[in-house]
Amino acid sequence: MSATDKLRTEVVVIGAGISGIAAAKCLKQAGFDVIVLEKTGEIGGLWTFKEHGYGVMRFTHINVSKFNYCFSDFPFPEDVPDFPHNSHMAKYIADYTMHFGIDKLIRFQTQVNKIERIDRDWHISTVKVQEDGKGGYIVGEPMTFIARYVAIATGHHAKPSHPRFPGQETFKGQIIHSVAYKDAISNGIVGKRVLIVGIGNSAVDVAVNAASIGRCKSVYLSTRSGAWVLSNYLFGHPTDFYACRFFLWLPFRLQTFILEMVLTVIYGKPQK
Repeated sequence: MSATDKLRTEVVVIGAGISGIAAAKCLKQAGFDVIVLEKTGEIGGLWTFKEHGYGVMRFTHINVSKFNYCFSDFPFPEDVPDFPHNSHMAKYIADYTMHFGIDKLIRFQTQVNKIERIDRDWHISTVKVQEDGKGGYIVGEPMTFIARYVAIATGHHAKPSHPRFPGQETFKGQIIHSVAYKDAISNGIVGKRVLIVGIGNSAVDVAVNAASIGRCKSVYLSTRSGAWVLSNYLFGHPTDFYACRFFLWLPFRLQTFILEMVLTVIYGKPQK
């Protein structure tokens, strides 16, 4: 292909993760001509595990039950666990893509470099790329896509946020962002002392993995705010079964009060 190659379509969707695939499916069903641009050679975005680069940890399970996370017109298979592993999630997204014919719309290994508005159209400048096996890419031929509409589905976890702390530059240990954490063995923290900053989903996953598989000497979670750490199951059912519309209609203070009472009955007071 030459540098002047251009292709016109109605809609360009950037990203073939779960959001991009869903957007393309809905646009296709609405009668639009759609092209999906995906930088990697795979479907699934962060749910497709990679040894290097952006994606889930090796042991990641989804923290929402399959009954509430699935698409309404494409449920999970019966034999998939209530809280699927990332490999189940990747297969589910791939199956969804094939079922609705979205795979035929995807241009893999296509990196978007620039989007600009010219008159009434969007011009999307891209290059073909090839993964180098180390989390980087080798750049190839350029191409421009021209579309009336653009949907950006590149994911809000794609670029890590690196906080800075006083004295950090003198710390002699290893500092790892969770986006680069695969497991305790791969990241070389077995038997070490670990401090995890934050109490989001990734932080709690790392803490459990470091304490169990990593058998670390000590594992601490540092957080500036409180959080409820819940079991996946409550009274024998996935916990998110109880997050019905009626419960969510209640005032937030009342929701919190009910949740606190239930958890106190089951696990005791959180202060202990």
